[in-house]
Amino acid sequence: MRARDLAVLTLLAGVPAGEALAAEPLPRPQVDYRLTARTVEDGRMNVARGEGGRMRVELSRPGSFGSVTGLIDMPRNRMLMIVEFPGMEGRAIDMELPGDFSMVDIGGEGVRMVSDSVAGEACDVWRTQERRTGTLIDSCITADGITLRAVADVNGTRTVVFEALELTRGAQDPALFQLPGGVKVTRLPSMMKGLLPSLLP
Repeated sequence: MRARDLAVLTLLAGVPAGEALAAEPLPRPQVDYRLTARTVEDGRMNVARGEGGRMRVELSRPGSFGSVTGLIDMPRNRMLMIVEFPGMEGRAIDMELPGDFSMVDIGGEGVRMVSDSVAGEACDVWRTQERRTGTLIDSCITADGITLRAVADVNGTRTVVFEALELTRGAQDPALFQLPGGVKVTRLPSMMKGLLPSLLP
């Protein structure tokens, strides 16, 4: 698996220069749910949201050497990343939540563009802009705050970063958001954030 295969791009909300429509607060998740999505290069992403806003994001790709699971504590802005690669078994990285992973709960403000549907669910397309690079990101978000699709400019091409295939609302097993027993935790220094994997090709 390439070093950039499995992290999620940063979504810092903003309004594109010259945009005529006014920015509004984006919907935030109001319910617990489980979602399965396709990602670039036939990858898969499983997302679960539980009590207290805790989240679990699992990322994998066919032909890769392993997978990544992120246990996210939104209120603390922290994540435990379990990297299941050869030689990394039984280890997790304690780190500040990468802006990339905010894709699953964007927050901030954006411009509402059009209505659409993904996986049989109605959603509104919201346009935000990544502050550092200016990348435009269109996210289709349900009225109860679930992001079903994200499309971004990647090397000059509009690319579907992820798109939901299935969505189920309801309470989730609390065990999904707990670190498995016996896993050793290492705190990641800030200087090493650039070594994290990415969803984008």
